[in-house]
Amino acid sequence: MSNKTFKIKDIFSDHWDAFVAKGYPIRPAVFKNVEKIIMCGEPSMGHALYYCEHCGKFKHVYFTCKSRFCNSCGAKYIQDRASSISSKLINCKHRHIVFTIPEELRIFFRKDRNLLHLLFKASADTVLTWFSKLNKSENFKPGIICTMHTFGRDLK
Repeated sequence: MSNKTFKIKDIFSDHWDAFVAKGYPIRPAVFKNVEKIIMCGEPSMGHALYYCEHCGKFKHVYFTCKSRFCNSCGAKYIQDRASSISSKLINCKHRHIVFTIPEELRIFFRKDRNLLHLLFKASADTVLTWFSKLNKSENFKPGIICTMHTFGRDLK
């Protein structure tokens, strides 16, 4: 039994062409990001060369794709994004609210990705209206941070 570990990059490298050949409709942005993932850290993407004056050794550090969809680069993107957002927030109580789209409507958003901004507006308007009704005398406005997850459509 082999102890070889697999990366998402390896799976895309080995199977992407066969998947594309099946003829599924794939948006150009997906092609672009899969290509980035496949090329992430490859010597052809270039590298930085470091030299240690003490031991005399050179180290090549290959450039990464910096795509938030890459499982390697994406982890850094997520961490940086979370740090950036949290540094701007005040320490107060908060609520995490998840809005979902009924399965019957998802096809419309898959076909026209420009409709996704309407989801942000509708969910923000809903929260603002709800908050306004609860705080008529104070006229507070909540801060809202919206994040879109277009994967895991069945919420698994």
